[in-house]
Amino acid sequence: MGEADASKHKGAYSGRKSESTRNPHTSRPSAASRRQKDLAALCPEERVLEQWRRSTGSPVSDESKVQFQVQALENTHRLADVRLWDDHHCARTSKKVQDTGTIFLEFFFDGSPADYNDNQEIFTKAFEQMIERQLQERRLIEFRQKFATRKRRTGALPRNDSSDCGEGGGAEVIADDDSEWKEYLQRPAPVSNISVRSIREAGCCLSFLVCQTSLSWQASEILGQVAFQEHFPIDGMEQEIPKCDKPMPRWAYGMMGCTAFLALITIFSWWQVMRQVIFPTPLSIPP
Repeated sequence: MGEADASKHKGAYSGRKSESTRNPHTSRPSAASRRQKDLAALCPEERVLEQWRRSTGSPVSDESKVQFQVQALENTHRLADVRLWDDHHCARTSKKVQDTGTIFLEFFFDGSPADYNDNQEIFTKAFEQMIERQLQERRLIEFRQKFATRKRRTGALPRNDSSDCGEGGGAEVIADDDSEWKEYLQRPAPVSNISVRSIREAGCCLSFLVCQTSLSWQASEILGQVAFQEHFPIDGMEQEIPKCDKPMPRWAYGMMGCTAFLALITIFSWWQVMRQVIFPTPLSIPP
């Protein structure tokens, strides 16, 4: 493709972004009970890796598209997809996450690396700050949720002490809750260990800026809980999946129309064949 053709191609799709439509692709369905049973047998590090493998092909949540956006220079890059960087997680050549504590991910953003040919460090720094900020915000949200849950439990005990808890039952529940709360407060915040390895370009109709990174498995799990809520439960509890209000891309409707048209042609062709078998035309014998 020549330089003139490349600029013409880029101009034709310059106004199209993945943030305005939903991803029509979905991952392979699997039974929830089987999925949880398989993951429960793995160590935490390998479990998170397997969750990222199973999320491949699933659309990222609408929340992550906004929360994971990167602002660099005068550009705003919204998240289009996150995938496991398979080159670093091959079964034969790669080390286990249990040994390294690192998971490699590829973040796809609307945009092009050509915007940062002179200085890629601008985008790299903005991306790392975004990741650190999201980890801190998730930690704050988790703290508020656990504090509210503890407050509701301890606040309801005096009223239910005589009927539900029995003698001394309320004190035992409070003691257990205090120990869990202290354990949570003493738990260290997850370290991201983020490192941007490279930036590349991807896409055909849409141009994507791909940021290839490595993160700690703890940080990867937290980011997965935002991007792929159906694959990353929180504390073992499945998340409630909000409905996507984004429209399907126009090419998806065209593909569905072509599929329906070809299906009708196939059904009509088979009917013509079966009709000749079921209702054969009698042979005419000349006099």
